[in-house]
Amino acid sequence: MRKTVIILMFILFFTFSVSADEAIVEPDEINLGSIKFSRSFIHNGKDYNKGIYKVTLKEKDREFLFNVFNPTDELLFEEVAIVKVRRSRIGKRKFLLRKSFMRGYEFFRIKVTTPDKVLMGYFLLAKSKPATN
Repeated sequence: MRKTVIILMFILFFTFSVSADEAIVEPDEINLGSIKFSRSFIHNGKDYNKGIYKVTLKEKDREFLFNVFNPTDELLFEEVAIVKVRRSRIGKRKFLLRKSFMRGYEFFRIKVTTPDKVLMGYFLLAKSKPATN
């Protein structure tokens, strides 16, 4: 009887420990959804029009990358994320997304806050051309 109880406890412990490990695994990619770039921007010397782009955040070789797609899900480019490791106050949320302009509309920033780090991507905005009369 005692051996049976020990065996059952071992089976239950093993079953719950395996399912707990699977719950801790983080996904490879965070889908940030469609993000509106309200101004034209430049990446690697190439101009991109203002509009709505699909953005994901992916970890690749211990480096975080923002993947930017056009509306037809075609990958346009990858931008390396700046990572600040810190304990955040967002609780148990998966992530918090914030978008803002920086330095007098010189950069557009996408800031993703997770429970253990802050990831930021900066996109250089194209200079607006002065209106001619």
